[in-house]
Amino acid sequence: MQNYCAQLGDGPTNSFWCMVYDFQTLLTGLAAIAIALLTLIPIWKQLRDSNLQTRISHRETLASILRAGLRRFEKVEEAMREPLAAAWRETHDPVGDPTKIGAEAAHYLEQLFYRVLDWYLVVLAGTEHVLIEAEKAKLKTALSELVETLGDAHWADHNDQQQDEIFIPDEEWAEIETRCAAAKIEAAGKVAAVQSAFHDLRTAQDNWTRSLRERVARLDRQITE
Repeated sequence: MQNYCAQLGDGPTNSFWCMVYDFQTLLTGLAAIAIALLTLIPIWKQLRDSNLQTRISHRETLASILRAGLRRFEKVEEAMREPLAAAWRETHDPVGDPTKIGAEAAHYLEQLFYRVLDWYLVVLAGTEHVLIEAEKAKLKTALSELVETLGDAHWADHNDQQQDEIFIPDEEWAEIETRCAAAKIEAAGKVAAVQSAFHDLRTAQDNWTRSLRERVARLDRQITE
């Protein structure tokens, strides 16, 4: 190396080439790195485009889930609106105090609430967010108890102690009548329990909706960056 530089002699140009000669290994390495970086540019672009497509696909999936969830719960609210309103009118006075339900009203409401949300609470059980499913289970229990109470509240009024060829013993019939009278009073509390459970379900649904909308909005921002 020294012989090479000595042969070139003095002078700015010769000094430059001597320096190049001295650092040729380093320069070669730097050149190789530059070439490698240039070859990575298309790969980075491809990864960026792939990531963008993934975000767009994820965003569309979440948006579709959100729309389906909103449509589903809209049907739930529509199915519950009239039964709940009618049940409250029949079990509470105008100022909101509980009252005893009549036999005819109990029979009517039993028909309204019987399997009212089976398509949602039974058929679609386990298909939604865990917090929504927990509230669905509570509502299902509350509805079952209400229907059972409404049935008890009118049974003695709409049936006789003599059932075709079967005669219900006096003691058993007395128990039925006692249960019927108690159920007429209990119905208001069962209706309130259903309303409370439905309110909690709506709250869980609203929280899920808000969370999903925030995720979609966050993806929108990432996509447009």
